[in-house]
Order: sequence, then structure tokens, then C-alpha cells
Amino acid sequence: MHLLFLLAFGSVAIFKGSIPKMPFVSQEIASEVAAESLAPPLDEPMPEEPVPTEDPFAAEAVSEPAGEESAAALDMLTVVGGANWAPAIPKNVPVSETGVIGGTGKGTGTGLGTGRGAGGPVSGKQLFGVSIQARKLGVIVDVSKSMQRYTPKLFQEIFEKFPDADVIFTNGGGIVGWEDSLKQFNEKVAEDKKKAQEAKRDYRGPSKMEKPKLARFNGSEAEDWVPVRGAMQDREGYPGLKESYPDLYAKMRKRNNTWFITSYAAANAVYLAFEELARRKVEAVYWFSDFGDPIEGKEAEKVTQLIRDNQLEVILHSPRGKGKAADWATQVNAQFAPARL
Repeated sequence: MHLLFLLAFGSVAIFKGSIPKMPFVSQEIASEVAAESLAPPLDEPMPEEPVPTEDPFAAEAVSEPAGEESAAALDMLTVVGGANWAPAIPKNVPVSETGVIGGTGKGTGTGLGTGRGAGGPVSGKQLFGVSIQARKLGVIVDVSKSMQRYTPKLFQEIFEKFPDADVIFTNGGGIVGWEDSLKQFNEKVAEDKKKAQEAKRDYRGPSKMEKPKLARFNGSEAEDWVPVRGAMQDREGYPGLKESYPDLYAKMRKRNNTWFITSYAAANAVYLAFEELARRKVEAVYWFSDFGDPIEGKEAEKVTQLIRDNQLEVILHSPRGKGKAADWATQVNAQFAPARL
């Protein structure tokens, strides 16, 4: 009996020493557990509270303030050219022609004109009784025998109003092509020689005519030009510009923008003057002459077109009326200066 008791007591002792002690939560105090809990470390994410799942396509409920009426529905439109997903826009919202939402403005203003060409004010000057709007003037002056006496008074007013005017002298003449002018000249020479022979006298007129060209007035060629040196070979001769008006002659020789057309009046080469002045970008042309020579043919047509293309103002001035320039003046809308010299 004692043996059985000892065996039983020993087995209990062995069993008790081999079983580890189990932690029982029920033996701990709740207040102590709460005091000993620590915050989670920074590198660990905090647990997120679950968010209720909503239908993304569900219409949003809009609550209306109590006691207030709902606003009237907006009158909507769709932008022209917009995509099918583009939102509707209230009709009272301005939309530009290009579809930009919002208003567009159109401003207005006033300004002062600057005249023709590259800018700057127009002249608005009076020249021999004619109002000229141009700022740059081109001048064509007949200094033949019968017209030289007017030159001092002419240039007094011209240089007073337009001191930098481009000037081209002519020995009379109109506007006729070279071939036609040469033919008419040769026929006239043949007729004059025949008359001189019949009258048994020597023929002293020119026998040939050189083709006209534009030359500088301050060059040596100008000194031998008939209107400058004069013609004293007979009773109908005259002293010339150099002797009759030395001050004016000296002044014109000093200018770098003065030219003359070579050859005789019969060459009718005033078209060369218009071509040069247009090339120099003048805006108005003042032409002084007796207009006793023709303005006709292809060269006259070219000058007419040149005037129109360059929108030139044309002022014609003569102590003897319109002469043979009347019809052509109408074609180019020319003005005749009323001032008498």
C-alpha cells in the first residue's frame, strides 16, 4: 500500500515539473493592460477605418434649405463643334464664335491719318494756287527760249514750299515715242531744206537729232545744252539760262538732284522725266510748260499708267492755257494751276 502511494506521489511530482505554466488572460487586471499598451511604431501603417462603398454613378442628392423654393431650371445649350461628352452650358453664358466660353469684346477707336507712303504727315501745302497733299515733289520745267523768263519766279515759290524737290529741265517738248518723233523731225528738216533752196538761201537748222537721255545738270554736258549756252546764230537767238539768270543757274548747278533731258524739243521725251521721278518715289509732279507739243501714242499711254500705278498727283501749269495737254490731263486727273505768272 505504501509502495503504491509513493509511486503515485512521484508521478505527480514529475508531471508537475514538466508542464510549463500557461498565461491566462483571466488572471490579469484590465486597467493594467490598458496602461501598459504602447502606440504602434512609426514605420507601421495605422489601421484605416473601413469606408462605406458608394455607387460612383449614383446621382448626388442635393438638399434644399427648409422654407426656400427651388431655383428655376437653366435653359441649356451645347457648344457648336463640341464633343459628345462636352457639358451643356447655360444659354445666358456668352460663347465666342470659336467656342470659347465667356464674352468677347470688339473695340473701336479713332486716329489721325499719316498720308501716303512710309508714314509722316501730309504736306497740305499750296503751290501756285493748288493744294498738294504729297510730301515729296517732282518738278518738270520747260526752259526753252520762250519759257525761260518765268524760271526765277517759279523756283522762288517751289523751293520755298519744297526745298528738296527733284527738278528736271526740258527744252520744251511733249510725250511721243522716239521712233515717231524722229520720223516727224526728219520730215520737217526735209521740208525746211526745200523751202530754203527755193528761196535761194542757206539752211541753218539742225540736220539730225540725237536720241534723248537724262543727264545731270551739274555735269559738263549741261554747259553745251542749247537752253543753257543759248543760240546766237541768227536774229531769233537768245542768250541762254547761264547768261540771263546766273544766280539761278549757279544754284541749280550745286544741287545733286537736278537733271535735264538732252536733245531738242522735237524729241518730245518728257516721258523720261516722269519715269525718273517715279523711280525716285515722288508723290506729286508739277509740270510747267506751254503745252504746245503733242502728248500721244504708246509713250503717253505708258506715262498715264505709271501715274495711276504710283498714285501720283499731277499739277500742270502754263501761261498759255491747257494747250495740247487738255485731253491727257483728264486721263490722269491732273489739276491746272490757276496762278498767273
